[in-house]
Amino acid sequence: MARFLAVPALCLALASPSWAAPGGYLGAEIPSGGPARVGRVVAGSPAAQAGLRRGDRVLSLNGKRIQGAADLCARLGMAYPRRPLRLRVERAGLARTLAPAAFGTWSAHWRAHPAPAKVGSAILVGGRAVEIGAPVVTWRDPGGYDGYAERRAFSEGVLPTRPAGGCNTPERYATRRGLSKPLALVAARRGGLTYDLAPLQIDQVVLHYDVAWTSQNCFKVLHDIRGLSCQFLLDVDGTLYQTLDVADRARHAGSANDRSVGVEIAHPGPLELTPKLKGRYTRDAQGVRFDLGRLQRTVRTKGFVVRPARPEPIAAVVQGRRYSMYDYTPAQYATLTRLIAGLRRALPRLRLAVPRDAQGKIVQAVLPKETVKGWSGLLGHYHVSKHKQDPGPAFDWERVLTGVKALEAPTKTRTR
Repeated sequence: MARFLAVPALCLALASPSWAAPGGYLGAEIPSGGPARVGRVVAGSPAAQAGLRRGDRVLSLNGKRIQGAADLCARLGMAYPRRPLRLRVERAGLARTLAPAAFGTWSAHWRAHPAPAKVGSAILVGGRAVEIGAPVVTWRDPGGYDGYAERRAFSEGVLPTRPAGGCNTPERYATRRGLSKPLALVAARRGGLTYDLAPLQIDQVVLHYDVAWTSQNCFKVLHDIRGLSCQFLLDVDGTLYQTLDVADRARHAGSANDRSVGVEIAHPGPLELTPKLKGRYTRDAQGVRFDLGRLQRTVRTKGFVVRPARPEPIAAVVQGRRYSMYDYTPAQYATLTRLIAGLRRALPRLRLAVPRDAQGKIVQAVLPKETVKGWSGLLGHYHVSKHKQDPGPAFDWERVLTGVKALEAPTKTRTR
């Protein structure tokens, strides 16, 4: 199979799932197996700007000798946008150093080369595809949201327009901090947390509601306005958008960012927090529905009707205050269940557990910092921050836990 060094990795439509990496875009096709010899080069791509040509054999990347196609793909596997790209190649029997260039972004590539939206069914963890069996659009796919883009996605400019504290930077992402010394040394040699290293650091999933109604609007708020990020955005129709590799650090939950994966679930939030929100919920012959208004066009499934999984608002006390909220959609629960099951396969230390009190009830308030620090499993944003209420009183934790157990049960039965 040809591998497209759309960098950290490979390829556009041709990408090999084993090397579908994080970050940047190169734009050169490398047939797998044998020497690192270049096939097609995309016009205007970083590869073309560096002077790479069809038939070139790559000898070194950024001063490091390349042993073959697999070695080159591995080294590209953890590359990021804007980073230096220095290639030495063999052409017509002569070695030559190409012009300095930098890796690009997938979002810039798709702006220059528009393509129909693409939906897969695998997420990316340390550059490797993990099948989850639900609709997934990654930042590398046309129609995806690129968290690595160091500029606004929906307007001109680089910096966020109303940044959160400490987030007024072009990069909305980072490498994870707080690694143990041995893990940090190995990750540094490899250029980041690869698939086999990620489980040694990541063992939490933090769930949010986005109060943005749809995932496209959520990405606009996070990336363009606030300078924040989240690995996953889960839309009302069950489409999962991955904006960053799981191995990379997103800005979504403060002190939990270095060990957690974040999921922003599209939802308007509690009725008490948004004036006139209740009027958006109406009833028809099929039950309760939510009116997205002009944001309806941003949902991938045309004509999708947002219907809560339960017909009445769910009320509960969160952070000491009573809130009421309509449920998430059945499609969101179905995809979230498969996402967590997939993450647990890739991250074995991620427990299928939620913080509970002495009576076994799920805690609906902020936890002590030491408890969060020692926790492995699922968390709500309100478990991490005393100022947050998400994923809210309507989120059905037991439904998700039961669903993940059901997905995992056949595997456990076969391995006894």
